[in-house]
Formats: sequence, structure tokens, C-alpha cells
Amino acid sequence: MANINKGYFHLFKGKKVTFKIVNSFPDIKVQFVEHFGDFKVQIEGNNNFSTETIKVQIVDHFPDVKLQKVQSFGDFKIYLM
Repeated sequence: MANINKGYFHLFKGKKVTFKIVNSFPDIKVQFVEHFGDFKVQIEGNNNFSTETIKVQIVDHFPDVKLQKVQSFGDFKIYLM
């Protein structure tokens, strides 16, 4: 998948996305933060109704996008596999 950047995540508002965790050649690098994330996400336990699968690398430094985990009222939902 090409051209995935922070702006692309606006397309996921109100939807569910599957994040396939990889160690190399990700579509995008993400960091989970406690506060002030670029987007608020809810973690789901299944991938039912997922609209897209993205390969992500979870990093501690220099992410392409910062995601804040929330229990409710997230911008979108993710399933981690």
C-alpha cells in the first residue's frame, strides 16, 4: 500500500481498521501515547467489519502518527493482529 501518512487516517473516522504489526517494511510507523495523540483510537477484540488492513510498526521514537488509546468516543477503532 502506498501513500499512507497521518492525513490518510482522517479517512477512517467512525470506522474500524485492522493493524497488522510488522517489524520491517511497514506502511506507517505508529506510537501509542497517553496524551495529545494525533487521533484517539479504541482497541477492539475482533476484526469484524474492518474496512482496511494496514501494516504498522510500533515505535517509541520518530513515529509518522501518534495514537492515543481511549475507552470510548475514539476517532476510529482498531484491531491489532
